[in-house]
Amino acid sequence: MRRILRALCLFASLLGFTTAWPDCSEASVDGPGPFEASQFNVTSKNGTIIFVLHPPLPATTKYPVMVFSHGSTGEYAMYEYAIQRYVSHGFVVVFPHIKGPKEDISPLTVDPSGGFTIKGVEYAAEANGDSSSPLYNSLDMDSVVLAGHSMGASSTIMAAMKLQAGTVKVAVAQHPGICGPTGPPPWPSTWMPADFTAAAAKMPLLLTTATNDAAFWPAPETAKHELGCFHKATDKSSLKAGTAFAQFSADACAEDGKGGRYDRKWTTGGHDCPMKNPSVETRWVLVAAKLYGQLGGNSSSQCHAMLWGEAAGSLRKDTNVQQAVVNSPGTASIVV
Repeated sequence: MRRILRALCLFASLLGFTTAWPDCSEASVDGPGPFEASQFNVTSKNGTIIFVLHPPLPATTKYPVMVFSHGSTGEYAMYEYAIQRYVSHGFVVVFPHIKGPKEDISPLTVDPSGGFTIKGVEYAAEANGDSSSPLYNSLDMDSVVLAGHSMGASSTIMAAMKLQAGTVKVAVAQHPGICGPTGPPPWPSTWMPADFTAAAAKMPLLLTTATNDAAFWPAPETAKHELGCFHKATDKSSLKAGTAFAQFSADACAEDGKGGRYDRKWTTGGHDCPMKNPSVETRWVLVAAKLYGQLGGNSSSQCHAMLWGEAAGSLRKDTNVQQAVVNSPGTASIVV
């Protein structure tokens, strides 16, 4: 099936047509898309290695870009299942490192301030204009998505705040550190509510967590504090429309004991729910990415109805979500 769809895309390209990205009613966000994923690694200008996961190249249409930022001690293998899903639906995923694949698994290698996330965005822009790059003229740099987990989620918020308005179309922060000034971790190793507010003024911004997340406080206090941070950032903001908080249930994010490989193990529950295969969070990262990275935020789309609506199949009605606050674009806050 994937080969047939790829052949159709190539045929359309040869005829001068452009590929219209499918809505969430046409492409299942709960399973793989039509594209096969490939990978190459590249050394950035500052000498660090960047992993690039991509659909078939050369591109028959320009692909939107997702920069995915890992958590502290993290590595690509932890997020492989989710990233492969994003690529299969037509995203080029840039996976930057702070220092390198080996160095980044050290708890002493951290960057919650947005630096390595911004490095990923800058690399994509440079590669798109570099005739020697495999990505040359293959990226839609007007459709950049940010996503990240834990420290990478804090970095995502900070990068979204620091980057020029219009650079990024949507950002998803999965299980970020507790906001400052006290955290944990304490500022400046975490984000401030004002940073979230400033980022949300530039783009839609989602924060996800889990009831059994015990990374920073004993469960369920981590999720409670993250919700408090979300409220501090949005309740009094005139620009809160287009923000959402989703707390997934302990059952949905239960540990399954399947994380890791022969030489390293990791958890997949609670704080590390994004590492599950499959994870209940992956579909919502993909819905947000498709809506703003492929459909231009189309308010008539099924992706829009799923993310911001109230009908069956929406984030609000997801049975895996224990608590949600959805500030739909142009509407008042709805708490469920």
